[in-house]
Amino acid sequence: MKIVVTGKNGLLSKELQSLDNTIIGLPSIEYDITDPNIIPQLTKLNPDIIIHAAAFTNSTLIHQSIQTVLDVNIIGTAYIAKYCSKHNKRLIFISTDYIYPGVTGDYKETDPIHPVNEYAWTKLGGECSVKLVLNHLIIRTSFGSSKFPYKEAWTNQIVSKDYVDIIAPMILKVSKSDTVGIINIGTSPKSLYEYSLTRNDNISPIKNKVSKNFSLNINKYEQLFSN
Repeated sequence: MKIVVTGKNGLLSKELQSLDNTIIGLPSIEYDITDPNIIPQLTKLNPDIIIHAAAFTNSTLIHQSIQTVLDVNIIGTAYIAKYCSKHNKRLIFISTDYIYPGVTGDYKETDPIHPVNEYAWTKLGGECSVKLVLNHLIIRTSFGSSKFPYKEAWTNQIVSKDYVDIIAPMILKVSKSDTVGIINIGTSPKSLYEYSLTRNDNISPIKNKVSKNFSLNINKYEQLFSN
């Protein structure tokens, strides 16, 4: 089984490659997903599974980079989906918990969605393309680097987010399975402040202007992969 992951040098991609050294990371310079030539390139490479992790993720820079965000998160994903659909390949798409409205929390895969910012809307645009691939899996998740990098964290934003070395093995497990559709991946609900304290005890608690709850219902993952 040949598995490739887009965005070779991204946070998740590097972690997946460290977990399984047979995974082929596709560098963005050589495999430009915004170029339609990515389709013949993938055809030549002939992977069995594509984990599409490459994305423009900096939500604070989106307004300055609209064209790039559209190219990478929506058009690039559509090119990957076109290849997988044409050649009947398995496509794993890394989406976001920000697809959900962030009001009640405990969101199931079947719950109504309402992206909360422009970044999340572009990920929803990617999901739309991916859903047209027969053998697809959309993963709604959130993860951070192996250490919490900031000095402050919100006490009133609830998440199922965890560190990449915790989330990546879960993603790899579902990617190698035959599960299709949509699946939430995360850990137990906690505030961002509580999350930060697990690996950095020198964090100051602060409150956001608006309380949010993006926690995920992960029953589906636990029922399928708890053993």
